[in-house]
Amino acid sequence: MGYAIGSMTAANTNHHQTRGGDFGAAMLILFAEVMKADEQLKKSELEFVKIFLIENFGTNYTKQRMELFKKILTQNIDISTVCNQIKINMDMHSKIQLIHVLFGLSKSDNEIHENELNIISNIANLIGVNKLDFKSIKAMFVEDTKSAYKILGLDSNADNSEIKLAYRKMATKYHPDKVS
Repeated sequence: MGYAIGSMTAANTNHHQTRGGDFGAAMLILFAEVMKADEQLKKSELEFVKIFLIENFGTNYTKQRMELFKKILTQNIDISTVCNQIKINMDMHSKIQLIHVLFGLSKSDNEIHENELNIISNIANLIGVNKLDFKSIKAMFVEDTKSAYKILGLDSNADNSEIKLAYRKMATKYHPDKVS
């Protein structure tokens, strides 16, 4: 996710650039939206956010941002503006990483509530993540018997050559060393 912040601050110069602090606040707003979706703020979700912030931004930043986050959790904030800024200023690889993190947050209590899923789907749509990529990410977190096929973006009746081709495409697309 550190890559996401860097890519956001180094966004296309034709657009208003978003500073790291702006991105941090935007991310906290999206975290809060997902956490409030099931109408229960759980300790496991707060721990996820805290650990995520420490690992990606350090202890000092986390202390400051957790205070802000507690305030954000008590407010109703329209996410469309936040998502639009992310859509404009973040590359696709980083947007996909953000959706992964939101699913991780949602699953931190070992259950993805339907309302959380709907919120994450809405966020993905608003930031410009296409439906196929969203379904692939969702399949990694929401288990069903056909999730492996969904991750690859295939029907369950795909043959081995289609599976191999889809796997190679996905491995190339999401490889961590790939520069977007």
